[in-house]
Amino acid sequence: MKAFISHDSRDKERFVKEFAEKLMNKGIDVWYDEWELKLGDSLMKIFEDMPDCDIFITIISKYSINSKWVKEECDSAFIKKIENNMKFIPVILMDENFEIPHYLDHLVQSRIHNIDNYESEFDKIVSDIWGVSKKPPLGDRPKYTSITPIKGFTQLDSLIIQKLGELLHSKNNMFSSDEIIELTNNEFSKEDILESIQVLESDYKLECQYGLGSRFPYTLKLTPSGVIFYSLHYEEDFETYMKDVVSTLLNEKVHSNEEICKKIDCPKFIVNAILEQFLNHRIIKGSKTVDGSIIIYEITGKGRRQLKNFLD
Repeated sequence: MKAFISHDSRDKERFVKEFAEKLMNKGIDVWYDEWELKLGDSLMKIFEDMPDCDIFITIISKYSINSKWVKEECDSAFIKKIENNMKFIPVILMDENFEIPHYLDHLVQSRIHNIDNYESEFDKIVSDIWGVSKKPPLGDRPKYTSITPIKGFTQLDSLIIQKLGELLHSKNNMFSSDEIIELTNNEFSKEDILESIQVLESDYKLECQYGLGSRFPYTLKLTPSGVIFYSLHYEEDFETYMKDVVSTLLNEKVHSNEEICKKIDCPKFIVNAILEQFLNHRIIKGSKTVDGSIIIYEITGKGRRQLKNFLD
């Protein structure tokens, strides 16, 4: 990395020479006229060597603002910035008040107010030259963004439905409010989660239990409608499961959910949800016991017709 320093000679001893040495100590090769120009060299060597530099640093002070030579070097550097993408860094020595040239207005500047103590400004210059960014590392994409929202519902609604449904494969259909917060990976506020729960509850997808005076439920579970809703959107084999349950009801002498589960390869919670929906819609007659078993008495006449139509 090579840097060209443009400056007025009156700033050499009070700032520029030490600044150039500090840059060299940071691994930045500096083109500084006292080091590069030999006796007999043409001053035009400045403009010949400048294109080989990656960085152009112009020291703007009370002296250099009126320097025709510094202005010419800046003009040349601006051309190189456009043609070769040379980095242009204005360093403004603010130890005395003066009007900063307007041709620098569009550039981010390093402003040094105390030329005897400018370590923080210098560190920023070095970091920018070497491309060291203070930008924090890119974190993982929020998991909920990978969820395609179910039509009519938000991503959070869909995430809650999906996560609760997935857990049914490994545990009972009853969850604490803390579990819901954990399922969303703390990527949503409690108010957002509460709003989503209330929407799903009002749509009969969730059944919630509340403590006295509590807005947030202490337990919640998917209703049979909620399980069907989850299965429709997130269980790839749900159509097959549905057809197997209906076919078994019509063609086998089964009297409970347990018997159906023994005959077909379908998760029990899906069988139970389908049967409960059939009970609710009077497709079958039956009852639900305290332990969650579903007893099937018979298929209603209207229900048998509906089930046959479904298979057709």
